[in-house]
Amino acid sequence: MDDLNGSALYAGILTIMAVALALNTAFRRMELKKELGGDDLTLIKRSRAHGNLIEHAPLMIILLMLMEYRGSEFFVHIFGIGFILSRISHAYGLIAEEGMGPDNLPRMIGALGSWGLMILAALMCIF
Repeated sequence: MDDLNGSALYAGILTIMAVALALNTAFRRMELKKELGGDDLTLIKRSRAHGNLIEHAPLMIILLMLMEYRGSEFFVHIFGIGFILSRISHAYGLIAEEGMGPDNLPRMIGALGSWGLMILAALMCIF
C-alpha cells in the first residue's frame, strides 16, 4: 500500500483529542492562576488525562502506520476505532469519575483496552 490514509485519519483524531485535553488543562490552570503543579485534584486529573494520551498515542499511531503499510487496512480501522474509544473512556473516567481500578470502570476499561490493542497491534507487526 502506497498511502496511509487510515492511520492518517486516526493520527488526526488523536491529535485533536490531545489538543482538547491540553486546552482543558490550560483552562483550569488559568482559572486557578497556577503555572505548574499544585494540589488541585481537578487540575491533576485533567493534566494526567492529557499526559496519558500523549504517552500512548504516538506508539499506537506508529503501529497503525506499520500495519497499514503491510496491508492490514481492515485491522487499522478496527484497532484505530477501538483505541480512540478506549482513550475517550479512560479520559472520561479519570476526569469525571472517582476512584481507580475496578472502582472506576470507564478508566479501567480505557486503560485495559488501550494496552490490549497496543499489544495486539505490536504482535501483528512482529508476525
